[in-house]
Amino acid sequence: MMAANRGELTAAEWQQACQQRAAVYGWFSSLYAKELPAATLAAYEAGELVTLLEGLRRIGLEGPSQRLQQAFDSLREVPHAHLELAADFAHAFLLDAKAGALPYASCYTGKTQEFFGEAEQRMRSFLEQSALALQEEFKEPADHLAIYLAVMVKLIEQAGASGMPLTIQALDQAAFLQDGLMDWLTLFVEKCQQVGTRYDVYPALASLLLAFVQQDQSFLQDMAQGDALA
Repeated sequence: MMAANRGELTAAEWQQACQQRAAVYGWFSSLYAKELPAATLAAYEAGELVTLLEGLRRIGLEGPSQRLQQAFDSLREVPHAHLELAADFAHAFLLDAKAGALPYASCYTGKTQEFFGEAEQRMRSFLEQSALALQEEFKEPADHLAIYLAVMVKLIEQAGASGMPLTIQALDQAAFLQDGLMDWLTLFVEKCQQVGTRYDVYPALASLLLAFVQQDQSFLQDMAQGDALA
């Protein structure tokens, strides 16, 4: 994980940081793409989540990481916890905009703030221009939060294999975060804190996501300025 104070990074350290960042973005994307499977929840309860959350604590996200850990811990003695969590997922992300926190950029941006708005069209165009395709089984508009997070994974992976200067890699990734996420992610996270889910997993997850993206954007901006490379 990138260092909390960043400082100067070698090229090798930048590559390692990018691998870790891609893994975190991929993890977030998977949690927003669909309900958490029972096997995955069991793995988290067995300690699989500890390493990732400890890494996030080390880069300064102790509060949000601890909140999410406590939220998952609260499910340990709950019968059929994966079904309870699936109900919370549906309540938060699959209902209407008034009752839930819909994970679509179009619901928070543009003039109409409704499904398939300007943000969805922009994201679909971006995917086409970038030669990226949505998985056929993922039947969601292109401006779904999980897609933005998955695109970050692809941008990180592709940049590492491209041989582009590291400052350009960082600049491109920072620009995508700014243009794609930062104008609506805070609003989405605020809505997540207001939905009446039975357990705190998804509100806590949203808070951790926002903290991570904000810190990652700051990290990338430092890198893009060229003053964080040794």
